[in-house]
Amino acid sequence: MSTEIDVSQPDPDLAPPPGPPPPAAERYRAALGKHHGAQLVAMLQALGSYDRATKPSELVSEVYDRLNEPRVIEALIGRMGPGPRLALGLFAITESPVWPTAGLSHSLAALGLESGPIVAELSGFGVLVPGREGDNGPHVLIAHPAAVAAARTILPEGDVFPAAGPVRQVRESDGLEPILRLAALWQRVDEAAMRRTQQGTLYKRDRERIDDDPVLAGPIADALEPLPDMASLWLMLARGVGLIVDEPNTDRTVAAPAEYWAENGVHLPQMIAQRWLGLRTWHEQGGMQTDDATAMLAPPFLRPAVLLWLARFGPDEWVATADLAEHLDRLHPDWSASLLAEWGDPRTDPAAKGRIGAEARERSASRRKKPDAPPEHPGGVALLEAMLLGPAYQLGLIRAAEEDPSGRRVVRLTELGRYVLAVGPPPSARATFEHFLFVQPNFEVIAYRQGLNSALIGQLSRFMIWTQSGAALEMRLTAESVYRGLEGGLSPEKMLERLARHSSRPLPPGVYEAVKTWSSRRDRVTYFSSAILIEFATAEALGDALAIWSPEPDRPQPIAISDRILLVEDESTIPFGKFKLAGSRDYRRAPEVCVEVERDGVTLSLDLGRSDLFIDTELGRMADELPDEGRNTSGRRRYRVTPSSLSRAVEDGLSVSSLAKWFSQRVGTEVPPALRLLLHASSPKPELPRLSRPIILTSPTTDLLDGLLQHPATRDFLGMRIGPTTVVVPDALLESLRKALADFGLHLDGA
Repeated sequence: MSTEIDVSQPDPDLAPPPGPPPPAAERYRAALGKHHGAQLVAMLQALGSYDRATKPSELVSEVYDRLNEPRVIEALIGRMGPGPRLALGLFAITESPVWPTAGLSHSLAALGLESGPIVAELSGFGVLVPGREGDNGPHVLIAHPAAVAAARTILPEGDVFPAAGPVRQVRESDGLEPILRLAALWQRVDEAAMRRTQQGTLYKRDRERIDDDPVLAGPIADALEPLPDMASLWLMLARGVGLIVDEPNTDRTVAAPAEYWAENGVHLPQMIAQRWLGLRTWHEQGGMQTDDATAMLAPPFLRPAVLLWLARFGPDEWVATADLAEHLDRLHPDWSASLLAEWGDPRTDPAAKGRIGAEARERSASRRKKPDAPPEHPGGVALLEAMLLGPAYQLGLIRAAEEDPSGRRVVRLTELGRYVLAVGPPPSARATFEHFLFVQPNFEVIAYRQGLNSALIGQLSRFMIWTQSGAALEMRLTAESVYRGLEGGLSPEKMLERLARHSSRPLPPGVYEAVKTWSSRRDRVTYFSSAILIEFATAEALGDALAIWSPEPDRPQPIAISDRILLVEDESTIPFGKFKLAGSRDYRRAPEVCVEVERDGVTLSLDLGRSDLFIDTELGRMADELPDEGRNTSGRRRYRVTPSSLSRAVEDGLSVSSLAKWFSQRVGTEVPPALRLLLHASSPKPELPRLSRPIILTSPTTDLLDGLLQHPATRDFLGMRIGPTTVVVPDALLESLRKALADFGLHLDGA
């Protein structure tokens, strides 16, 4: 028997080329317009609506409009056999109106069907129209939007293997992990929008920011199979569900408005699952496909076929992955291939067609080896388990267990899995408990997963920051997160009420006060949609500029937002003829080298002509500015790195790697030895230099001794260097050296 349940209206394709894709209807009409008149006439005759008086220029509209009539398309699909109806169901399940021809063939073959006659029948009615992705892209089939909307899920026919059982150790995820990771990604993009290149990919800095985020890329506590290239997976899913969007007419990718959570929070689990079914550039074993790939991945087109075979079994029946692999082998010997070839093209070496994360695939394959795995289908079983026990399990589509006593892996669809395939009713709501939050006085919030659902995750994400994902989740209240909540329409009272409602104990008084204080500060903020910032070398220079600045009374006046920076709303009021401009800065470019290190290794000289507004904060984080009389003859601003200033930076999170990156970007050199000396001294348990007689100082490293010989506080107390890490200390200067090192927090070991 066939199961038929209506599916929802499809959305645009998940992986469009750079720039906004054309609507599904326009793309269909454009592809249909490339047909010959005789072909369009044949379609209209097959639809029973050909009129000889129809003009050739109107044939495309006639075909489109005829199929757009609900009565016509429903009757047409009702007359079709199981094969064409099942093919249309694939378009609807994945919410993708465009399928590569080779991908549809791969999926239908895994369902035991030959694609040629099916595609010919659907094309004859105009339900599917052949086209191409770009000039040299793969051949595709574009479905009429009304046909996809009217499609129903058809389960595959034919004999299947017996169900497995009995089972033990049944496991089912809560399905919250993808939603939590997408919520964290939404927050990161809301904090700082990401930029795209002309090819549509993210700039390296933005990509690294996502890849290195501990919440997005951190391990999953309840994982049966690893998810390679997780950050890329969350990024693509967030794009697919509209949680992050490309800003029109710019190169920026921004976060969706906060109202998104109220409108879509409840339905987000099935939305994410359907986007995974249609995600075509991510491989379950190898991760995200590289940008230079020239072949399509095969597993994305296998996903719906595998889930449809699982749907053939009852809600309480289990399926062994090894049995399913054998069944697919009988239907389609190449079902477990990693890459697809176009019609008529020979299969090429996967390495030549574009990498899919070969190293990650090898690592995951090695972790997936089991001593009891069936030897006759190791590759196919590994792919099925990576697919079903990896993303499908995390999305809440699959329950997993072990067959007793064989120990084989067995799976079955959950209620959500059947609902996503449109072969079952909506899943019942998860049982939760009301008080699952622990709000601490330091503004950290611990949340237990048992109390969460997708709607609550969205509510909390609007005014708190996710800082850790695991068995227990960690969030944090900050001024910035409260500002986000206020901008999204939440009041301080609503935020506090939501925390109090779900907290297991009364909120700490400091939390009430902080939220109220942060909210009142935001109320005093003035917003400028656009402005120009002018930076002056000194406060006196800014004062002199204001003295000669004389805009008309009805024009905006300049505003001093610091002792050296003016904000100007109207560029036309700037008296450029009275100023000597040292330079301008485009903040879309990478940071520019604008700092030099003086001979002592701890004094930094700032080139005002090449500096920007960020450099003050960057330098002030780890160094103290010298007074005006300490400037050198070139008029540059100078800073001095001291033990106290560096300790301040270390407490603020400065690391050796971040300091090295800053010097590379801003100085263009490596970190000087004298500064590495101070950094070494500020570490919690620094390795100490050793002193022996005759008084010879032995340093733990060459860099540390270089720093002692360079730094002005220690270099005058050292004698001749006698080796890479050793130097003579004159007797008379020993106590002076000891005092100088004490100022750094170091002492001489062995003296």
